Amino acid sequence: MRHLAALARTLCVVLAAVSAGAGIGAIGLRAEERSTADLDWPMYGRNLRHTFDNGQSRITPDNVASLQPLWSFPTTDAVSASPTVVGGVVYVGAWDGYFYALDARSGAPIWRFQVDCQTTIVPVPPQCLPPGQAPPPRFLTQGGIIASTAAVVAGRVYFAAGKTVYALDARTGALVWKRVICGNPEAPNCSADAQDPTQIFSSPAVFDGALFLGHTAGAPGYRGAIEALDARTGAQRWRFEVDPILDSQGRPVLDRRGYAVGGYNRGCGAVWSSAAVDAEARLVYFGTADCNEDATPPYHEAVLALDADSGLLRWAYRPRSSDPNKCDLDFGASPNLITYAGRHFVGIGGKDGTYYLLQGRTDDPHGELVWARQVVFGGSSGGFFGAAFDGAHIFAATALGDGDIYTQTGLCEPSNPADTFLQEPSLHALAVQDGSILWEQTQNHSVAPTSLANGVVFSGLIGIEGFGLNAYSMRTGQRLATLPMAGSVNSAATPLGEVLFVTAGTSVDGSGSGVFAFTLPSGQQ
Repeated sequence: MRHLAALARTLCVVLAAVSAGAGIGAIGLRAEERSTADLDWPMYGRNLRHTFDNGQSRITPDNVASLQPLWSFPTTDAVSASPTVVGGVVYVGAWDGYFYALDARSGAPIWRFQVDCQTTIVPVPPQCLPPGQAPPPRFLTQGGIIASTAAVVAGRVYFAAGKTVYALDARTGALVWKRVICGNPEAPNCSADAQDPTQIFSSPAVFDGALFLGHTAGAPGYRGAIEALDARTGAQRWRFEVDPILDSQGRPVLDRRGYAVGGYNRGCGAVWSSAAVDAEARLVYFGTADCNEDATPPYHEAVLALDADSGLLRWAYRPRSSDPNKCDLDFGASPNLITYAGRHFVGIGGKDGTYYLLQGRTDDPHGELVWARQVVFGGSSGGFFGAAFDGAHIFAATALGDGDIYTQTGLCEPSNPADTFLQEPSLHALAVQDGSILWEQTQNHSVAPTSLANGVVFSGLIGIEGFGLNAYSMRTGQRLATLPMAGSVNSAATPLGEVLFVTAGTSVDGSGSGVFAFTLPSGQQ
């Protein structure tokens, strides 16, 4: 995954030219007029299907341009997680090493929780540095200590920070349990390995007493994987090896129960995406990353369907058997579970600039493609990083492009005119039925998933076009408004009632960081 380094360099170029902000207003949520469901966004994507949709929001194409600041809560470093909102409380973690609970009406802090230090992850929060030690350079950061979105289920808050998964009491912030995920699980006392660079970007999905997530490896000597933990205790239920040991025929070596006997500690097996869960079929879906920028078999650059109870593989879809040009075309986006015309599909966008629709409950061990729509070439800094859907339509932004826009080097197919450093269009609306393009827009480069209100598409900006959150008409693609921000918006906005919650922060220096709320004027609520 070279894209994060290239994005960081790009932001360094535009940073000096961009400045914006958000103030504090005095209009709050009117919870007494809305149902609890309408005012809750309890997990990444809002639900286990990752719709990123709230059709009951009071924000519409007619009034979105009138959104005004409600409150802001500054953090001392970037926030790349989406706001989780349950019961009038906003839950979110930041790169500053703290997880926060905020009052949704005022932004006032209710509690904060300091996570364990992990100096293999840059930026290192100041409280984790010895006195007098300068922080390490953060220019090429992969992402801060808390990068994923929390899930709030049954009074507990579940989130990851570095290589550690936490469960907190939602009301008090007290620790219930924590579990270190090891990048080399066979090593004695692996949880105490201070050099383990494992990092969890995957947002936890909680279903039927289990918590599902993936993790990255970070360096040779370690490996990524997919884990299921007991939501009550944190104990491991099962582990799926994305880079398993293979026999002479290239098949995973399995024990008598069907589990891989281990994996290769070569820095591969990474999972950046978050699990989508088909509760009825009891299937869990993930996208996986590359291995040294290649689609190394059997499970890199793939979409996986796993049995939720056992973790055994149901099917694996690989759009390519290899990547000889080393284009780094992994799946950084998370799956969408779409039911359309009585059929169950898995949709996911890749860094190859293609959105794939697959049969979700197929018996084909290789997966079953319904359609694929390529909208840009993609590449190391491009393609899809998340999508929203309303049942019949898919809305997603694409990121920069290929190579290093700062040095103008690194294109994987320089002879291909579509392989460019900055690719357009950068916002796309597709039909679930056949993948046809409904509309597209330019100047909206983003690594954030889109989110949907009542007829409005929200998409956060990296910073190439300035910092902000764009709002578009779901029907026509017309840009309706831009909410200015002081830093990159790298997470999905959360629309609830008449309020919109959003996070921000620039990776190269942490500027413009915080949690922000916007609201409709009283006459338009």
